[in-house]
Amino acid sequence: MTEREKHTLLYHVRLIHLMAAAALYLAGAGLARYLGAQVDLSVFGLGFAWLLCLLLGTFLLGDHFNIPFISPVLPAEVSLRSKGEWKDSVPTNILLFGSLSFLSAAGVLTILMGVSGLITPAVAVVLAGQFLCSSLLVMPGLNLRHSGVGEFFLSIWLVALPPALSFLTQYGEFHRFLTLGIFPLFPIHLALVLTLRLRSYPEDIRSGRKTIMVRLGWVRGVFLHNLLLLSGFLLFGAGILFGLPPRIVLPVYLVLPPVGYLIWIYNGLEGGAPVRWRLIIFLALVGFFLPVYLIVFTAWIY
Repeated sequence: MTEREKHTLLYHVRLIHLMAAAALYLAGAGLARYLGAQVDLSVFGLGFAWLLCLLLGTFLLGDHFNIPFISPVLPAEVSLRSKGEWKDSVPTNILLFGSLSFLSAAGVLTILMGVSGLITPAVAVVLAGQFLCSSLLVMPGLNLRHSGVGEFFLSIWLVALPPALSFLTQYGEFHRFLTLGIFPLFPIHLALVLTLRLRSYPEDIRSGRKTIMVRLGWVRGVFLHNLLLLSGFLLFGAGILFGLPPRIVLPVYLVLPPVGYLIWIYNGLEGGAPVRWRLIIFLALVGFFLPVYLIVFTAWIY
């Protein structure tokens, strides 16, 4: 396999998006375990397989309709392709049939979940929310990627719903720990998305893509990024006041040094400081994935 083919495969699979959803699915099950639920691995695996099939089917369908999810960690010369070039790199019928295969598998898994008695009203709402968000993101007529709100739906789709699915299938009912432990990750993930949009900012302007960063302008976009990062950690602190155990929350604040360094780098951009994308992307990924890892670790260990 050539280097280009490897990059093309990574682009279509969206490894970072899959990792985010998988880690948060694990976090939801961990919080259920922390509250005393006995984790059923068969139920866990069934929900996880459903989630992966829906995500992969949505990614491939978006590529088929040329509504791509920007792949952030690939080199700029690979991730910022001209319109339609990624479709040309893989036959469009393969993208369509691959998408239909994954979505059909998700449908079969939904039936299995129903037969197993896993689809309670709360779980049904989460499943419907996942399907609705995936439809809104790839439906050609809606063009959310040109509206400036697609990033919000993407974060809801990847951050809020996967842990809710695993938590509800294991614990059986809603608990405030789910909101207090997961919701602060939403602004942190949205800040990560803003960083990725800033990287593609020049290409988005040339291509006429009205992303949230293009609509805000990069100066206000950077300000919003910093505000979202800080608000996420403030929400973790507020969670302690509402009963979230400190042993789950406090390790998250170990991430403050790299997050503070990222904010400092961004503040220097307005003064003309050089843009070091490798470092910025690395710090942005650490700022999101390390808190998720720490929550997963503490929820499953204690």
